[in-house]
Amino acid sequence: MPLRRRRAAVPAPARPAVVAAPPPPLPPVLPPPVVTLLGLAAAVVVLGGIRAAQELAAPIFLAFVLSIAVYPLQAWLRRLRLPGWLALTLTVLVTYAALTAFAGALLLSVLQFADQAQGYRDEVVDLVAQGEDLLLEAGVDQAQINDVISQVDINQAFSLALGVVQGVTSLLSNLVFVLALLFFVLIDAGGVHTKLAAVAALRPRAAEALHGFTHGVRQYLVVTAVFGFVVAALDVVLLMVLGVPLPLLWGLLAFLASFVPVIGLVVGLVPPVVIGLLDGGPATGLYVLIGYLVINNTIDNVVKPKFVGDAVGLSITVSFLSLVVWGFVLGPLGALLAIPASLLARALLVDRDPRRGWVGIMVGDEPPQGEDLRRLSDEAQELDRREGRSR
Repeated sequence: MPLRRRRAAVPAPARPAVVAAPPPPLPPVLPPPVVTLLGLAAAVVVLGGIRAAQELAAPIFLAFVLSIAVYPLQAWLRRLRLPGWLALTLTVLVTYAALTAFAGALLLSVLQFADQAQGYRDEVVDLVAQGEDLLLEAGVDQAQINDVISQVDINQAFSLALGVVQGVTSLLSNLVFVLALLFFVLIDAGGVHTKLAAVAALRPRAAEALHGFTHGVRQYLVVTAVFGFVVAALDVVLLMVLGVPLPLLWGLLAFLASFVPVIGLVVGLVPPVVIGLLDGGPATGLYVLIGYLVINNTIDNVVKPKFVGDAVGLSITVSFLSLVVWGFVLGPLGALLAIPASLLARALLVDRDPRRGWVGIMVGDEPPQGEDLRRLSDEAQELDRREGRSR
């Protein structure tokens, strides 16, 4: 019986693979307006807590800012092949000597001012009398002048000035705590590059934001200190030529006022003008006013832009608001630390997340252009896609 040949099985046609569409991204758990409100509420709570502990928080932040400023000296000594302990010791000694000398000169000048302030009572009374005569000659009614004078308490004004002196003295008393904390911060600063490298492996944007913060603070401090010293030296020479008392004190005040954003000129200008007016008369006060305005405007608007660009990256409005907010939160030191504190807040809350780049653009001085703007846009879109897939 012949065997039948089996037909070879014909394979069935392969069905086309069906690729499932990716699931649409889930909506956020909370609407964006609610998230914004919760963030603002959290900010109010945090700032309120810092304000409650400002006597401790302000010196701590000052010590960290000073460590950022002097760290390049320690790194430079390490590059000279000095042992780590020797580089740390030299950095600490130089920093301690500079801060102690500055604080001593400021304290001595403030005590001299407190000793001389009581002697200007008669000059103030004479100046008020001269102003009253001028107003009478201008046709102002005597009753109106008396109402204004009754609201001015000379003793209260001098008490306020002495209160400011006491505030500066108490501020200098925190110097010991700041120097002690600065020592420990500089000890840890030796391994900061290794730590930042580890952070960059885990959170590149966070490491970049921290690096930008330290670079921005250091550049701001160096630029402000150099040009503040130049302005203060010129102011001291001007006051010595005009014979205004305590020129060193007003020079130190001008140097410190250079770190106060927006209104620093006014802070450093008013006291020497008033003292010049009381000690040398209206002409001396006017010469001090004109000299200060010429020196500060020439340095800030003509000389300074030729050497450096924008060292902060914050708009004028944000700088002024920084002065108000951090002065309220951190007290007197907040006026000096306003810009570094705002740079830290921007690094932690804005720069570390590309999707908040629009906030950085709004608070900045100039918006990014070209490649920088495209890079920020690409990073934000990529992060949105990743979060959509993870959901």
